[in-house]
Amino acid sequence: MTTSKPCKECLAEFDNGTISKLPKRLALNPGPRCQTHWRAELRRRKAANHEKRVQGVYGLKAGEYAQLYEFQQGRCALCRRATGASKRLAVDHDHVSGEVRGLACSVCNRLLGHARDKIAFFRRCILYLAFPPYKAMKEGWTEWYD
Repeated sequence: MTTSKPCKECLAEFDNGTISKLPKRLALNPGPRCQTHWRAELRRRKAANHEKRVQGVYGLKAGEYAQLYEFQQGRCALCRRATGASKRLAVDHDHVSGEVRGLACSVCNRLLGHARDKIAFFRRCILYLAFPPYKAMKEGWTEWYD
């Protein structure tokens, strides 16, 4: 069911001189807003909810997520590949102290969780990549790494 009223935000743009011609877009969504302005409103709400969540859960101040994102040059702190364009970067934090460490993509954040933040796990990963067990076995080692 469509209404015959134009979008209230399009009308506001017309009234303040931002656009020169009265828009003919109909308001099909709650508000009443046209599809273009409704999508913009949804993006605004989503950003506001995210900001509120990171403030409540991680104790970040208003705008600190965005500051940290810019500080990390818009990339995951670990893999440096993920940009958060399709899915926001997760706030990585120490589960013991609750202190925020940085922003990580979901894959890297899960890896940290799987490793339980143990540095020994990552040392074994480095050793595994540098000198894999198969290579050690072929060279006659009796065991790989303790």
